Amino acid sequence: MTVITETERLIIRTWVPKEDAEQALEMYSDPEVTRFLITKALDIEQVVNILERWVKIANQLNNGTGLWAMVLKETGEIVGTIVLILLKENDGQFTADYEIGWHLKKSAWGKGYATEAAKAILNYGFNVLKLREIYSIVNEHNTASIRVTQRLGMVPLGSTTKYYNMKLELFKLEAPAL
Repeated sequence: MTVITETERLIIRTWVPKEDAEQALEMYSDPEVTRFLITKALDIEQVVNILERWVKIANQLNNGTGLWAMVLKETGEIVGTIVLILLKENDGQFTADYEIGWHLKKSAWGKGYATEAAKAILNYGFNVLKLREIYSIVNEHNTASIRVTQRLGMVPLGSTTKYYNMKLELFKLEAPAL
């Protein structure tokens, strides 16, 4: 397990598939949580496979990006996933565009964890990985995630159908000028 960064309340770290599966299953088996997600799991085996795939993709790309667990420092509870990955075109090929995203279990909604984790990962993306811009794509009905993009200062660019074969709202944040 590798710690990517920390915030006041959170540790952002790589997933440990077998150890984290039960907590991840709580999140990815909840229809309210997965309403706007492609990722869904019905049992432990499925969620272990998903987490193993995420770790494998990060290792293969070896570019500092990944899909990471958001863990409460105080309790060790996993409250969500924070993502900084290359976006894929509709044909499944990676683009040169980096996406930030977040998934939180229902009990963690409304507590500021997504914004807190995203600020830390944006900082990591801009200052460690030296990215020039980071995008977010959000289902137009996902008002909670749209509010997070607003709190992060991301600029709305309108609708796009460029990614995941669906219509999504596109947001962008440019690296701060030095």
